[in-house]
Amino acid sequence: MRIETITLGDLEQFRKLINSNPNDLIKLFKAKKKDNTYVIPLLKAPWVISIDLGYQYSLESNEGRLSLEGVNFRILNRQARAVAGFLASNGFIYGSYLGGRSRFKCIRVNVKVPMGLAIPLNNVEFESTQAYVSTYEDKVIVPKCELVNSTGLTTSRLIVAALNSQAIGNVVVEFSTLKVLYL
Repeated sequence: MRIETITLGDLEQFRKLINSNPNDLIKLFKAKKKDNTYVIPLLKAPWVISIDLGYQYSLESNEGRLSLEGVNFRILNRQARAVAGFLASNGFIYGSYLGGRSRFKCIRVNVKVPMGLAIPLNNVEFESTQAYVSTYEDKVIVPKCELVNSTGLTTSRLIVAALNSQAIGNVVVEFSTLKVLYL
């Protein structure tokens, strides 16, 4: 069984971003021009990994909540914080919180430019979203959450996003055959 490894935070993409002209922002990062600003979609941000699951899944079914097996996360820095979850049809992420020692059932976190990361570009903004996450316990799963209802939502993507600068280069995603199931 072949294991694929991806490290969070594509340094080559950061380099291209910092050295981009307006045409590069549109071509490489799918930026949309809004007044004098270029807005880069969440999935094109260098601190986000997006994996296509190849099919549209419901976040919840009568069989349970959507979960994913066959993926493992190694946190190489104790300060690193990230989220791993399903990008839902409403634009929010539902999944697990990576890093830290706290235990919780569900919290809401903002997914935006990672805390502590300075992007030296004046005319560039990045899309942000919210994530509803529970403590990571060996699988990515849609959390039981009183904060939001995920009934009727669908997904086709696994997202891993850095929440702070310490996660960049220090969260390693390892996966082989991904198995989607309901628990």
